[in-house]
Amino acid sequence: MRHRLPSIVLTALLVASAPLPASEAGVADRAFAAQVAACVVASHQSPHPFVRDFTIEHAITGEADGRCGYTQSMPGGMRMECALTEAGRDGLASEFLEMAEGRMSGSTQAQKAWTSECEIVTADGKRLKIGAG
Repeated sequence: MRHRLPSIVLTALLVASAPLPASEAGVADRAFAAQVAACVVASHQSPHPFVRDFTIEHAITGEADGRCGYTQSMPGGMRMECALTEAGRDGLASEFLEMAEGRMSGSTQAQKAWTSECEIVTADGKRLKIGAG
């Protein structure tokens, strides 16, 4: 059975809340954005915007069935799993570019379109649909 995660929870998990300083992190975010857009197998780490001492593990797992696999670790033993279309890859890549430029901010507004191509997998294995579907 699929459940929906409340949008405010997703926003807290998916969106950074404060501008990032210009640093090596920005260079790494830009490089990972290009890898996401091209669906190149790669990994990346970034600090969690709300959970101190938690490092998010991002991974591009490559193309399967015409979609690009992307996973992101989350606090509480959860993870986000995505099967991204080209438009979804471009949307996620844009978010990494925004982070690199320090332009991301937290919000309770509507989720980005690419998130509808993802699910949250809870620690006990339940799958929670993100976005409309």
